[in-house]
Amino acid sequence: MDSKWMLAEMTQPAAETALGKGTAILVTGSVEQHGGHLPLGTDAIAALTIALRVAERIEAPVLPLSPVGVAPYHLPWAGSLTLRPETLIALMVDVCGGLAAAGVRRILVVNWHEGNTPSVRLGADEMQRQHPVRVIVAESHVITNSLYPDEMEFTHAGAMETAAVLAHDPGLVDIDQLTGGDPVNEGTKGHALFRRRDVFPVMKDFREVAGTGWYGSPDSVNEARAREIIEEVADHIVTSMDEISTALVDRQPEPEEEER
Repeated sequence: MDSKWMLAEMTQPAAETALGKGTAILVTGSVEQHGGHLPLGTDAIAALTIALRVAERIEAPVLPLSPVGVAPYHLPWAGSLTLRPETLIALMVDVCGGLAAAGVRRILVVNWHEGNTPSVRLGADEMQRQHPVRVIVAESHVITNSLYPDEMEFTHAGAMETAAVLAHDPGLVDIDQLTGGDPVNEGTKGHALFRRRDVFPVMKDFREVAGTGWYGSPDSVNEARAREIIEEVADHIVTSMDEISTALVDRQPEPEEEER
């Protein structure tokens, strides 16, 4: 994947030009266990892979933030890392300051980790309160599942997350190390409990969902199909950004007249 849109790999003059166009992309993911067949950084890899494809379409730089997200319930597995919610929020707000100073007025946050969602929303709100920016959040894992509900199951380390890693680097997927995950129906039932939106428990340990740490059908997707899906997810994000930006123009409150 061409990384010419990575801000950290640009020279300062190139970065100034890119940021001067007014839009930038932040990426949030996670470093957590994904069985024996996917890397710890699957969520971070997925978000970055999609963000870079969006960047190509809208010609906006992708910023470094942190591959680590909010994932305390994965800590029973060695290698899993977590941030406190307030740390992720502070990172987003602090980075936004430099973007705003460089002329950025629209920021896209591409997230691929459910555990980040509350912090990302709070961070986006604080970014807008402290800086003259509009923040749009793309929950890329939700988009992938909603576009292909039968093909891209909303599991953990299953087909959807395998597809995201395959689209980035097939060498990071080791199907030979695939060991028995929890039955899909049991994992889905467990996850549904924590995904309720009316009355719900707060997850303490991912083993409450899947004792093995994962469930799904990671061997049901191939590289070619994975790349197609990720491209279409990027297209969906760009289309949605345009729709949102257009709609918001008509909904801006009239500026208050200054008292004389």
